[in-house]
Amino acid sequence: MDAQPAHAPDTTASSPATVVPMLRAVLLCDIVESTALVERLGDARAAALMQHHDQLLRQALSICRGQLIDRADGVLALFERPIQALDFALRYQRALQALGEAEGTEIKARIGIHVGDVMMWANDPADVRKGAKPFEVEGLAKPVAARLMNLALPGQILMSGMAQNLAQRAAGELGERAGRLRWLVHGRYRFKGVPAPMLVHEVGEAGLAPLRAPE
Repeated sequence: MDAQPAHAPDTTASSPATVVPMLRAVLLCDIVESTALVERLGDARAAALMQHHDQLLRQALSICRGQLIDRADGVLALFERPIQALDFALRYQRALQALGEAEGTEIKARIGIHVGDVMMWANDPADVRKGAKPFEVEGLAKPVAARLMNLALPGQILMSGMAQNLAQRAAGELGERAGRLRWLVHGRYRFKGVPAPMLVHEVGEAGLAPLRAPE
């Protein structure tokens, strides 16, 4: 009788994940000079602060019906509508201000918001258990939001023209906060990988947002 291997190799290829195209408001943000913040506070105090930060982040996402995609290097979140993304951004900036005042230090974030088509798929549960993100998101809307975020000044919320237009039309949904907002146009900027110059807008509250054009 011919010898048989004890364990034959599994040559079955896993099926590719289903990719779903969808129109979403894409928000990217990160805390300005986060490494310097850790150096100022020390590891233990910084860890406690980030735990509190993550609680505030999840609360704001829940209120604004946002979907957290990635939390590794900054925050990537999706929203069905730009007004929800802006609502989250305003809440998040205020939460960071309050957190910084409680800790006796300044904490600010840069935020970029764009609206466009994204391609989204779920990772295999086995891969998620090994550390993969539950969902992956790709599409031009993501790097455009990243360019806006990188352009932003500390404490600034920058939006693309389409995202700003849709958000401003729905600003009444923000209640009394809508009356405190400033809607500014900072002109056209050239971004790497984006074929044409983009019109960049800022939305923010006086005394909290820079309300001036980034370089």
